[in-house]
Amino acid sequence: MRTLLLASLLAVTALPAAAAAAAAGPGRVEGRVELAVEGLAPTDVWPLVAYLERADGRAGPVPEQPAVLRQDHARFDPGFMIVTAGQRIDMPNEDAIYHNVFSYSRPNDFDLGIYPRGESRSVRLEHPGFVEVYCSIHENMNAGILVAPTPWHTIVAGDGSFAIDRVPPGRYRLRVWAWELPETVRPLEVRPDTAASVALTIGAGPGARDSGP
Repeated sequence: MRTLLLASLLAVTALPAAAAAAAAGPGRVEGRVELAVEGLAPTDVWPLVAYLERADGRAGPVPEQPAVLRQDHARFDPGFMIVTAGQRIDMPNEDAIYHNVFSYSRPNDFDLGIYPRGESRSVRLEHPGFVEVYCSIHENMNAGILVAPTPWHTIVAGDGSFAIDRVPPGRYRLRVWAWELPETVRPLEVRPDTAASVALTIGAGPGARDSGP
């Protein structure tokens, strides 16, 4: 009888803790990026991207909604985009001419072949990294795709500010990426219902300033 009573008390005591854990919401990462080069603003190195990778190296969830890279007026729209590794990318041809979308960026290289207006083909880029996209028929057509390891990413605003919402609590590495600039990495922890604030300076080499909460 005493054993049953003790077990019941323990179960009742555990209920509030379990409910609190279940009610804990995602966190947020926000901050500002500065460039170490005098006279250089974030808008001068667009696109400037902030994204998270899990500290344990596990991949993030893949969005069900596909990204879309259109071909229109003999150009790619948008000219730059961020996707999550493994996310489907639809590439519809909305031009009155044929196109052939391809990339030599290994290990994400692909070739969709030639297809006409009104047709769409898709690709999944499984490996994080930067992918350069071209059309074999039109030399002036090009686009860039940054493949992030998780869906928690954003383009840094012109004033250097950024925010990444709905981040599950846990340990991460924040990476700030820009074409032809050294990538800056900052470990951080995201807590439930809390904003983690970060300030980063990139482009100054190993001695770059890196401050946080």
